[in-house]
Amino acid sequence: MGRGGRFIPGSEPTDIAGRIAATVSVGSVEYNKRKDVEAKVKSQLGLQGELPADVKEAIDSVSKASAAKAVQLSVVQAAQDSARDISRGARLDLFDDKIKVAADSIRHIGASSDVDEVLTQRAQLLAKKKQALVAAGFSDEEAMQILLADISARQH
Repeated sequence: MGRGGRFIPGSEPTDIAGRIAATVSVGSVEYNKRKDVEAKVKSQLGLQGELPADVKEAIDSVSKASAAKAVQLSVVQAAQDSARDISRGARLDLFDDKIKVAADSIRHIGASSDVDEVLTQRAQLLAKKKQALVAAGFSDEEAMQILLADISARQH
């Protein structure tokens, strides 16, 4: 990174968000960071008045880096939010497509002339199973609960 927080090709950072942050100089962010760091340094070291030049230089350097990081984090967060918004729409479109396929499948099955026969045979088999459970000594209610549990277990 060059003087004034400007990006020099071939210098760090190499990621795009870092390069954006390095090329953007946000004076007000740097100023606020510098004043905050300066006040904390004075307080921690018990200093008053003007700071020595080398301390000011260190504060300026840290403030620029901190401001660049703040810009980088803001850019990255905005990009991630945007990507989430875009992918949310794509996921909803995919979900809508799956719902359409399911609805089309149900319409297709319902239109089949074989459906009534299959459903009738299935109901007859369930009735026979219930009768067999009752014949085996289960009450009518117990037999129905067993059938419902069996149907529920097959669906999972």
